[in-house]
Amino acid sequence: MVHVTDPTPKRWTFRLAVALVAAVLAVAAALGWWWLWGAGLHTASQAANESNTYLSSCELDPGFNVGDLHSVDPDVTIGVLTMPGSSTTWPIRVGVSDAAFDGGVGWYQDTAAPGEVGNMAVVGQRKASGGAFDSILKLNTGDTITLQTCAATYTYTLMTSPRDLTVQSDDDWVLGAVPGAPNLMPTDAWLTLIANQDVLPSPDRAVGFAKLTATSPR
Repeated sequence: MVHVTDPTPKRWTFRLAVALVAAVLAVAAALGWWWLWGAGLHTASQAANESNTYLSSCELDPGFNVGDLHSVDPDVTIGVLTMPGSSTTWPIRVGVSDAAFDGGVGWYQDTAAPGEVGNMAVVGQRKASGGAFDSILKLNTGDTITLQTCAATYTYTLMTSPRDLTVQSDDDWVLGAVPGAPNLMPTDAWLTLIANQDVLPSPDRAVGFAKLTATSPR
């Protein structure tokens, strides 16, 4: 008598394997989408909400954060920044802790305040998705950066493209009142943008210098 093997178990094993592979690929695709786009959209949305809350506070209390910003507590939002080619406003927070530039930019509090003569230095992150300075290497000389506080709207014009200047993480001369010229007294207001040059950890920093070219009181 001929014995015929039932193919059903093998078929179900194959189908189960195919289903598992398809599930793994679907999860990987979802994670890839989130890392490349979803996280960025979520971070930008949070940044916009925080920025809107700050600007609303200005409307409710015109004196909010208009005084001496050098005495403001760490991680407090003292303004919002809009980069060229983007409608997202990023909160500017006091200090450069991880919390300060997570979804925003951090301000070196011992540098100039917005609009002040001297050098206001801010640092942001490049994460490939979800960093305030993700596009910093695409900025060109002549691009304008808008900075709003409760006191005024400041327009800074980029004089040095960040992709053209790379420094090391310990090169603190970029924080000087006149970067690279410590013996000179500042006569202009500058904004220095600092970000990690590479998405993966490295000591390289991309730096751009922008000069205040217009001020509009609120």
